[in-house]
Amino acid sequence: MNTTNSADRLRQGHALQMQGKLAEAAALYREVLDKEPRNAPALNLMGTLALQSGQIEPGIDMLRQALTIMPGFAPAHDNLGKGLEQLGKLEDAAASFGRVIALAPHFGEGYAHRARVLEKLGRPDAALKDLDKALSLKGDPELALNRGAVLLQLKRHEEALTAFDKSIAMGLTHPVGRFNRGVALMALNRPQEALAAYDDAIARQPEYADAYCNRGFALEALGRPEDALASHEEALAINPDLRDGYLNRGALLIKLGRTQEAAAAYDAMLSRWPDYAPGYNNRGSAMKSLGAPDKALADFRRAASLAPGDVSILYNLGSTQQGLGRFDEAMQTYDGALAIEPMHQLVNFSKSTLLLQLGRFAEGWALYQSREYTLIPSGIPSGIPSGLDVEKRWRDPRQDIAGKTVALFDDQGMGDAIQFSRFLAEVEARGAHPVLMMRPPMLRLMQGLDPAVPLSPLDTVPAHDLHAPLASLPFLLGIGDAIPAAAPYLSAEDARIAKWKKKIGAKGFRIGICWQGKTQGRNDPERSFPLAALAPLAALPGVRLISLQKGDGEEQIAELPAAMTVEELSTDFDAGADAFIDSAAVMQSLDLVVTCDTAIAHLAGALGRPVWTALKQVPEWRWQIDRRDSPWYPTMNLFRQPRRGDWESVFMDMADRLKTKIAPRG
Repeated sequence: MNTTNSADRLRQGHALQMQGKLAEAAALYREVLDKEPRNAPALNLMGTLALQSGQIEPGIDMLRQALTIMPGFAPAHDNLGKGLEQLGKLEDAAASFGRVIALAPHFGEGYAHRARVLEKLGRPDAALKDLDKALSLKGDPELALNRGAVLLQLKRHEEALTAFDKSIAMGLTHPVGRFNRGVALMALNRPQEALAAYDDAIARQPEYADAYCNRGFALEALGRPEDALASHEEALAINPDLRDGYLNRGALLIKLGRTQEAAAAYDAMLSRWPDYAPGYNNRGSAMKSLGAPDKALADFRRAASLAPGDVSILYNLGSTQQGLGRFDEAMQTYDGALAIEPMHQLVNFSKSTLLLQLGRFAEGWALYQSREYTLIPSGIPSGIPSGLDVEKRWRDPRQDIAGKTVALFDDQGMGDAIQFSRFLAEVEARGAHPVLMMRPPMLRLMQGLDPAVPLSPLDTVPAHDLHAPLASLPFLLGIGDAIPAAAPYLSAEDARIAKWKKKIGAKGFRIGICWQGKTQGRNDPERSFPLAALAPLAALPGVRLISLQKGDGEEQIAELPAAMTVEELSTDFDAGADAFIDSAAVMQSLDLVVTCDTAIAHLAGALGRPVWTALKQVPEWRWQIDRRDSPWYPTMNLFRQPRRGDWESVFMDMADRLKTKIAPRG
């Protein structure tokens, strides 16, 4: 067989191979190799045919034989790289494609192939360089699409969007480019445009399940949760094996308040994928929302056993253990999570609350600063208000602040603002001049602080030398265990005291009551108790129950049995924009305040009024463990549930203690 005939047969064989006629092509390649066993092009083609047939290792052997005979044969290096890539030998594959580039520097495919392998190796920067070179040699819309995908990995979202737009302008017709545009637009917080991109992808491929999923995320970001749920359900109808689709659907059901349905959806998912850690994690969150922390704990434990390195799961496990009073276990879980990711924000914050709950104040206050780079449980973002200079931040407890004007900003809930404002006196004692930046509804109440301090709205920056969050003061002042508990350090307005004193009168034993926190915010319904639970107090002779409740929970008054009376104050009670100014004044005419764990408890304590606070079995860190008193408020008594959900025992205990306090009133 002469050389010309060999070349003809190889061309014929390659044509047959391209048509999928692999057996006929192989026969022609063998015919050549029988006559010319060292024919490198024939070995190359026979190797590619083996790869195409799924015989990866025999194919690689033939390609290596070809390169032994002809080391500078670029096509064989290219095919060897593809075979090594299929075998999972990515570093070797990248080296093979590198030889292609060295031998044929103007062969754009070599750069494109190496970029693909580098991306798989987790080296997106290097992949991007190769794609840029490939695009300069070959204007291929697929390369522009791939370049955009790498830019997404690098979180260079504007550039990624430009790359996807370029691929479409170059003639890319399939839907992936539109889908990826949507991903980039969502990352750029442009959900309306992302929605249009996903709709475009779906118009080109109606059965595009992933596009329906991402479309759901865009709709959710646009405040359309019902439509988002429908989009996720469409994705699952197209592809019932889309495992994460079940997670998305469950999360939306929880957002829509359909938590029981979400739990059932997770049950169905876990019956199909019993070893799927995110499924147990999400179901655990649903169980927690449904008031079943023991079931949640079991789910989080299972999730952690399946994904021991997932810090978000460990956070859920630790916070559930803490909420159930399993403090040693919670500490161990938090420490394990921080060994994996030392700067995880929520884990650090939760560990700080556990340390404070256990009375380990010095450690707790230091770690409590982690709230400054996360969202604290109230949902209020912590950080520096707009306009404050980062360079003026007071961070070091050892810093001498004498003579400095210190702007202290309200960074947590209203109750926290009242609680931590006690430390302003200590700032003054250090020779500094505090200025308190508060949200506008709290400014008028805070005019009653003793000692008085200048006040500023939270969005107006006063002249200052230093600034810090109000709740960072215990750490910055080195307070440790020595919580300044002197009360009152807040007072009500005299004119309002006189107004409400006249209205309330002196008759009976007057108890101001607050039974429910806001349904938004900390989202902890277990800290509230039903108004009807106060019946043992209402039944005592001479007791008057006077409502301090505003907004959420007021509707329970109309649902009380006829034998139980709760007095409501007039419609102008705390009806304006200023928070708590009437509540503070009313408390001056009360013999006692009985409240759940809410801002009213802090207000009564700061005013130095007698206050009994009803707490769930494992309350927030500030109430610590087992104490009947509070280091924060000398006039406060704490009444704790002996068992989870047992409010009856709490109020029977209160009634027994109240009997000894009540004297006949006219």
